[in-house]
Amino acid sequence: MSHPTDLVITGLGLVLPCGDGIEAARVSLAAKVPCFAELPAALGLGRGAACTAFHPAGIIPPMQLRRLDRPSRFAWVAAHQAFQDAGLNPKLMGERIAVAVGTLTGGSEASEAFMRPYLQRGPEGASPLVFPNCVANATSGHLALAFSLKGPSATFVDRENAAFVALEQAARWLRAGLAEVALVIGTDGLFPLLLDVCRGSRMLDRQGDPEFGSGRGFLPGEGAQAFLLETRTHADTRGAKPRATLRALTARSSAATTEAERSAALAAAVSALGPVSPDRRIGGGNGLARLDAMEAGLAATHPDWPAALHPKLLWGEFGGSGAQLLAAALLEGADRALVSAPASSGGQYAALLEGVRLDPR
Repeated sequence: MSHPTDLVITGLGLVLPCGDGIEAARVSLAAKVPCFAELPAALGLGRGAACTAFHPAGIIPPMQLRRLDRPSRFAWVAAHQAFQDAGLNPKLMGERIAVAVGTLTGGSEASEAFMRPYLQRGPEGASPLVFPNCVANATSGHLALAFSLKGPSATFVDRENAAFVALEQAARWLRAGLAEVALVIGTDGLFPLLLDVCRGSRMLDRQGDPEFGSGRGFLPGEGAQAFLLETRTHADTRGAKPRATLRALTARSSAATTEAERSAALAAAVSALGPVSPDRRIGGGNGLARLDAMEAGLAATHPDWPAALHPKLLWGEFGGSGAQLLAAALLEGADRALVSAPASSGGQYAALLEGVRLDPR
């Protein structure tokens, strides 16, 4: 459903393969160079976009850091950045802050780490320290404890668009008055089994860097992107300067199964935004035909639109389950930024951001 809203994004936090924080992401987008690296055995070998420049020191206490899985570590640091960026102390209003997390890999890394020793050595190989992270909603629990958040909480597990589902739920909470601020997180981590599955599915087949329309495999990535969503009234009351207005968020047909049906669903989601003339466009193509074809269809239908920026080709797929797209839109100053988010299953999403400010503080 599409309609104007009074919801604004006031905080942004980023953990990406190119580095932590807004400035590192801006440099990466400007350079348009994929964050390829040779992955260590602990992450599955091969080529991927790993967060090798990740620096949680001084943010996550050492005791907690040792007990967290990678998605939770990334999410903690991104959330910390987002609260700072918004000028909001969560511990002063934790009961009115909701948490919505979107992920594909949350819980999976820990599950593999828990099960491999168990299968090799039996019950004595099972680690009780690893087990709590084996569920996808472990991240939201860690965030609630870290920042004293006591509002509504939900975790959504999906492929490319989990973060958009989380954003949609957060918007519902705010409109219903169940919270005044929502922390929306997209987070994912690389681990060996994920690379094995992608390799077995021939999703990594390539002879060079992934390119839009190449159909030769996407870039596997990891990281977290955090957004603080508020009602405009609440933001105005506390004197916050929004990074952008979330003008509309739409989704279409979770039942689509063929490429043609998925393409029609994405086109319908974009059309439901109403007549738009974006001056920035962020696309969800990732180097695989099933997503690139949907983006190419939109471009052919709207030749007057600007060429799309495809951040997944730079930062990796499943590197925040679609939140990379929202992050890129917020880093590209625009009066109107259109985000199209195709998915290989589930809902096809589109979002319209207005008044994107490069430096709201």
